[in-house]
Amino acid sequence: MNSMIQTRSIRLATLDDVAAEVERLHRSGYQKAGNWNLSQVCEHLSDWMTFPMGGFPKMPLAVKLLLGAMRTLRGKAMLKKFIEDQSMSSGQPTAPESIHPETGDAQASVERLLATIRRLEEHRGTIHPSPLFGALSRQELIALQMAHCNHHLNFLVPKDAS
Repeated sequence: MNSMIQTRSIRLATLDDVAAEVERLHRSGYQKAGNWNLSQVCEHLSDWMTFPMGGFPKMPLAVKLLLGAMRTLRGKAMLKKFIEDQSMSSGQPTAPESIHPETGDAQASVERLLATIRRLEEHRGTIHPSPLFGALSRQELIALQMAHCNHHLNFLVPKDAS
């Protein structure tokens, strides 16, 4: 993590706000206050917006059991906190499939995220249950996605924000 750059505290309210923000970061430039660049963040967010629509990745049995226990014991409380705070804690494990190399094409990654946002906004089909939170309403899903986007975009500080 770059200790010279401080994270920011944005609270984007809609998926359209997320789209506008990633386009701004790509157009105007940014500084990393964390480990991931814009391409990595966009790919990661796209993955996690896609999973509820298409299904979550297969997990090893031990991980499934751990997530099942967490879902039963704390899932709804964690969901409520993430939605209320509109952020998440750093350094938590994530699906390996959603971690991307820093050599990605930022333009292609931004375009993928914009397309995924449109797809999620238009999606009226099945919402696959979250391995950690269980069944989610559409409203909960969007609120959770917003918390996730706010969390990751806080680590990309626009150069024009000074």
